[in-house]
Amino acid sequence: MENFKSMNILVTGGAGFIGSCLVNKLVEQGHNVVVIDNLSSGRKENLNPKAKFYEMDVRDSKIYQIFQDENPETVFHLAAQPIVEIAYKNPLETMETNIMGTANILEACRLKGDIKSIVVTSSDKAYGKAEKLPYTETVPLKGDHPYEVSKSSADLIARAYFKTYGLPVTITRFGNVFGPGDINFDRIIPGIFKSILTDAEFLVRSDGKMIREYIYVDDITNGCIKLAQNIEKIKGEAFNFGSKNIFSVMQVIEKIKDILKVKINYQILNTAKNEIPEQYLDWTKINKTLGWQPEMSFEEGIKKSFDWYKNFYSTK
Repeated sequence: MENFKSMNILVTGGAGFIGSCLVNKLVEQGHNVVVIDNLSSGRKENLNPKAKFYEMDVRDSKIYQIFQDENPETVFHLAAQPIVEIAYKNPLETMETNIMGTANILEACRLKGDIKSIVVTSSDKAYGKAEKLPYTETVPLKGDHPYEVSKSSADLIARAYFKTYGLPVTITRFGNVFGPGDINFDRIIPGIFKSILTDAEFLVRSDGKMIREYIYVDDITNGCIKLAQNIEKIKGEAFNFGSKNIFSVMQVIEKIKDILKVKINYQILNTAKNEIPEQYLDWTKINKTLGWQPEMSFEEGIKKSFDWYKNFYSTK
């Protein structure tokens, strides 16, 4: 859309893995980008030098002034506490960040009054445990553990702001994202890369049988931008972003071993708690509505990512 050129755009969580990739893409497109991030999981090194940065928690009331000062037209809300294990150990902070942080951003949008598009990023975890797979957007949101509940709740709050106040909100849900720049080594793919490059044993927290969907980071950021560009057509709706990369943990280990032609030493701990055994998404809706589909193959994505991690470890 022509009116998506040279806009003022605010990105929460813009120093994080996915957020920083999105910010880089928006800056390249010529937008004026403002980033809000408390750097709890984001990194200053990720910040695009052309973006204006506020080090701030999304729960902070000072955000309202930032909205007035920076006058954003589009908001991408990615800030969250994203780790299931942390949520299990610290449920209150996770819920405060993921639920009230989302409410605070949406309230700032409501009070601003003239935001053109709002994209709230969520997770397949918002669906909770389903009897039937893949998840479609019509599956009820019924998380039953701290992290899942926080995502279900944030989704419902976003819907409420659309239904009640007419905010131009759309919601994304996606599975395990991988790509260059993710240094959360508790995640499976970064963890495997670290074990290869440091000659360490890869510790598998689960029993190795849990099934997840893996999607390259650029496919996610392209999808988020496409939603914002087409907000008048899809506001108030949720969309799954998925792929054909649906693997168990052990399959991921074997595939990476074959792609990179390396040996991977691992140990199965089977200590994971409250993990959903199997999750993957039906992304027919976004494909039919906006023509989105994942472009990056798992093999190419792994190769591109591993090149980044090799450089990361060579400069440490």
